[in-house]
Amino acid sequence: MHRELQKIIETPGPNRLDRTFPGTLTDIFPRKQPLEIEIGSGKAKFLLHRAELLPERNFVGIDYIWKYIKIGWQRAQKRGLGNLLLFKAEATEIVGHLIPDESVSVFHIYFPDPWHKRKHHKRRLLTAEFFKLLSQRLIPGGLLEISTDNFEYLIALKSALVEAGDDLWSRKLETKNRRIMNPEFATNFEMKYQVEGRDLYYLELQK
Repeated sequence: MHRELQKIIETPGPNRLDRTFPGTLTDIFPRKQPLEIEIGSGKAKFLLHRAELLPERNFVGIDYIWKYIKIGWQRAQKRGLGNLLLFKAEATEIVGHLIPDESVSVFHIYFPDPWHKRKHHKRRLLTAEFFKLLSQRLIPGGLLEISTDNFEYLIALKSALVEAGDDLWSRKLETKNRRIMNPEFATNFEMKYQVEGRDLYYLELQK
């Protein structure tokens, strides 16, 4: 095993990743299993739940706020979840350079920053180009799960989906105020927004 891979697996804490990593995310688990990735995983509440529920799958969480990643990692260690790894990283770096084509079973992207101001819209994650990239990385039949509480961003990402091409997805499902995957579960954002009375929008796209 490459020494950098060994370091990732044996380190006493979460790791930072970028395109200089000499491998891919499919290399870092000792057991080859279907892979799910959450972009913007925060404290990893959702992934902790799902990793416990599905030990026959591997899970990766990506976020850029170190203190949240550290909390998620500590919780995963306490629960003995060897099928869950968390990284400090930029999503575009990881998806663009460290994930092979047709290798991910599910991408989870819940409540990404909508960047409200028009001058900041260019910072939005869910662009047409990023949708194309996510589709490339998904296995045939793989899923992309998205949620947002921002109606304007919902319209914008739907426009980006059209721009990316309808042929990327074999099926699309949309709901309002009803989580599609793991409906029994609620993230911290979902609980907060529900208390505030916000509408929540969900999309599930199947390759």
